[in-house]
Amino acid sequence: MRIRYGLSPDGKLVKKAEIYTRNEHGIDLQGVDSSAIKIIRRLRKAGFKSYIVGGAVRDLLLGSQPKDFDIATDARPRQIRSLFINSRIIGRRFRIVHIYYSSDHVIEVSTFRSLEKAASNNIYGIMEEDVWRRDFTINALLYCPFEQIIIDYVGGFEDIKRSRLRTLTPAERSFSEDPVRMIRAIKYSVQTGILLPQTLSSAIKKLHGKIGECSRERITEEIYKILQSGESVSIFYLLRRVKLLKVILPALDGLIAERGKGRLPLLKGLERLDNRIRQEPGKKLERGRLLACLMEDLFLQGHLFKRRGIPLREICDFLKSSTKPLLPSIKDINSAASLLFRKKTTP
Repeated sequence: MRIRYGLSPDGKLVKKAEIYTRNEHGIDLQGVDSSAIKIIRRLRKAGFKSYIVGGAVRDLLLGSQPKDFDIATDARPRQIRSLFINSRIIGRRFRIVHIYYSSDHVIEVSTFRSLEKAASNNIYGIMEEDVWRRDFTINALLYCPFEQIIIDYVGGFEDIKRSRLRTLTPAERSFSEDPVRMIRAIKYSVQTGILLPQTLSSAIKKLHGKIGECSRERITEEIYKILQSGESVSIFYLLRRVKLLKVILPALDGLIAERGKGRLPLLKGLERLDNRIRQEPGKKLERGRLLACLMEDLFLQGHLFKRRGIPLREICDFLKSSTKPLLPSIKDINSAASLLFRKKTTP
């Protein structure tokens, strides 16, 4: 391990980061998305710093294949856009770039963020600041596929090795700043096999109501990620244990409460979904199908399923009502309704 030093505000030499080599971290370059490597190569050729960041580095260290490869750089969005004709700038408060290789292969490139806060949230910074803007230490590592090194400013490498889940600031402060991190804590705990520590569990139970302050669109995105994870049943049960599910998806919370009394079968729709995703790793299912699997058990036990000749429109209304306060698109609702309608009419 090498140490990266820098100067403190008072001019003293201090340790800034730990750098781990290929022999220490053990990441196999064959597991890294070739498109991500090409993007980093082009950015570096243009004189910019760029690294693979976030969940991809975490998953590679844990020996699992990442679903997505995100990149962070000191290049600004318009500079990135000028280098890649197959890209598009998205976002309002903080603009990022999506680089498209196919309809289901998109790599996200973001500019390093500053620790400084502003109303627009659109303040760019340096690599060292950017890592401290992330949610958990295990997601704040940077990986260079050319030098094959990991740069760790926050102790995330050691946390992965020791199976620790830590926020970058005290848990209550971190979850108050961004309540969506509470959902992610549950998801990461299940996906990585790292037990949810008592400090995080207690903070989530205390602050679970703050999830209702987040935009419905953001929460909906998180639910789709959970459905695509292959671990949705375990994640939803843990979300319920820490009181989040009754805010995020009260209809499913009620269903699990009933099934906990032993009167009903398990979540068969979600179990089948998880099994399918595990059997086809890397394949992304259409959101309408994900939504249908989420709502299948509620639909099959409800009065709609027991009626004959039910119009498709009523199934759409059922989905709109049962998924509240989530905000799936009309396209996804119509697609899910068609799948549930076929399930009802198939002998």
